[in-house]
Amino acid sequence: MRTITVCIGVFLVFALLTTANAQRLHKDPVSLVVMSAEKAITIDGRLTETDWQRRIFHLNYRANYKPDDGSYSVTGSDLPTKGLTGTKGYSDTSSAQVFFIHYGTDLYIGVNSTDSSVCKRWGAWEGDGLFIKVKPKTGGDIEYKLMFNGDVDTSHAIMEVSGNAPAGSYEGASYLQPGTIANNNSAPDNGYQLEMLIRLDKLGYTVNDTIPIAVTVMDPDYYTRANDEGNSPTLVQFYKSWWGSEWGGAYGKLILGDKPVATANPTTSTITLDGKLDEAFWGTAPSIVIGPESKDATNWWYMQWADSLANYGDRSQTMVKFIHKGTDLYIGFTSNDSSVTNWSTGWEADGMFIWMRDKLTIPGPANRQEIKLMFFGDSVGGPAVFEVNTNVPTGGAEGIAYNFPGTVPRTETNGKDKGYSGEVVIHADKWGYVVGDTVRIGIIMWDPDYSSRDVTDSHRPIYAKSWWGSEWADVVFDKYYMYRGIYLSPTAVGVEEKETVPASYSLRQNYPNPFNPSTVITYAMQERQHVTLTVYNLLGEEIATLVSGVQNAGVHSLEWNGRTSEGHALTSGIYFVRIQAGSFSDVRKMMLLK
Repeated sequence: MRTITVCIGVFLVFALLTTANAQRLHKDPVSLVVMSAEKAITIDGRLTETDWQRRIFHLNYRANYKPDDGSYSVTGSDLPTKGLTGTKGYSDTSSAQVFFIHYGTDLYIGVNSTDSSVCKRWGAWEGDGLFIKVKPKTGGDIEYKLMFNGDVDTSHAIMEVSGNAPAGSYEGASYLQPGTIANNNSAPDNGYQLEMLIRLDKLGYTVNDTIPIAVTVMDPDYYTRANDEGNSPTLVQFYKSWWGSEWGGAYGKLILGDKPVATANPTTSTITLDGKLDEAFWGTAPSIVIGPESKDATNWWYMQWADSLANYGDRSQTMVKFIHKGTDLYIGFTSNDSSVTNWSTGWEADGMFIWMRDKLTIPGPANRQEIKLMFFGDSVGGPAVFEVNTNVPTGGAEGIAYNFPGTVPRTETNGKDKGYSGEVVIHADKWGYVVGDTVRIGIIMWDPDYSSRDVTDSHRPIYAKSWWGSEWADVVFDKYYMYRGIYLSPTAVGVEEKETVPASYSLRQNYPNPFNPSTVITYAMQERQHVTLTVYNLLGEEIATLVSGVQNAGVHSLEWNGRTSEGHALTSGIYFVRIQAGSFSDVRKMMLLK
């Protein structure tokens, strides 16, 4: 049995051994997956919310920066003052970490800078801080600037935008660390923090989109009202670096990922636990995709354990589906992995690793609950192994995998594999869950490639994984918001119920009610008809249109996530859902509690 002690030990050794490789590999990423925030962020310039304190893969703006396994260096840089007479170059090699998280279509950008000289570039328009170009859905560029470039108020960064920025699409704030006095050379500064909010829905985007963006960090140093490039060329310095490009035209990509809650549809059918997912209900089961650059997953990561010449070419994607039968939660998954193997020098292997918890308690490091269906061991062609650790309730879970024809695990001498599938059932009542609850869970899909013992090419082994929730569910390492939710829906969401034509139109009470974060709304249609389903607040203002179109007779259900049509999260309170189908209308009261 593999315990978490082994996991942590191997992880720490791995982190130490692979730092040099990380420095070569994590450069100028084409894209970054943006994790979802647990709550809306208050824009006050201080990165104090727990969402900022999580382990966020980020950009590090620093001259000659050598990345580690959780950060990336950027695209380019320039030192415009390099030609000044007597210049000393760039001596204040400060570091600015730039983080991205999102709450629906609200994109939050946080900066933590160690700058020892915070100032405006006197005689020009720049100042320490952010210069961002975002390409809206319709094209063009919009500029968002948050910089210490004020002529009068020099103690705060100034939020400025280009004339084509939509009204209400932005907020910004700054915070000077204790001991930092902008535009003052009497003592070294201690850095600053920034927070910027860009409301992407105002730019035409939805939560399913990828955002083209160019991010520049400006770093003028030693400028004051009395010191500029004209009279102090040997003192002042101006460095800037960027991801994407400096002035637009080339962009990095932000993938709005990390779906907070998925739904498990109910079934009364017989389920055979064989790993094949061949029952009819799997075809309509709600699903997410976990893999590199997935819009559903929280993040992904890879490292070539000991060889930076290796290439992660087999970036496997895994479709994960959810069904429940009472409180038995079935998780079915299908992977297109072409190298199904173990990590021969460690415990890791291809397959699914699940972190589980109950409704109320976040386990500490020693109490985490592990459920694994992975290709452990060296048995060539053998099945995946199912394991749980001792913290899982007795009889709490079962699982089995299926190797697709042509897949021979744990060897690289049989050509490319054809993938695999698996089924895990979690008896959620053992954790205190009932139908209508949201099961708290984290799922990691491990994907080591070409790493079995018979690999002869030393450049091939790849160590990779993608996850939904967190990597280690560790309050010390991952810290906060480590689990995601699977809603045990009482009715099939997004699937018409197979029953006789209803005798009348109706709008049923939503379930659960009160709810957080989502609820299911069910309604009956006596005949094929145009129907609208709309949510209003207490003032009678329209909040969201959930349905607008012609639907067949029958009983229909859908899940509402407590957000507006634009993706904005709503506050706690009372809301009303109204149905209009021909001459029939009805209203139900719903209560959102956070």
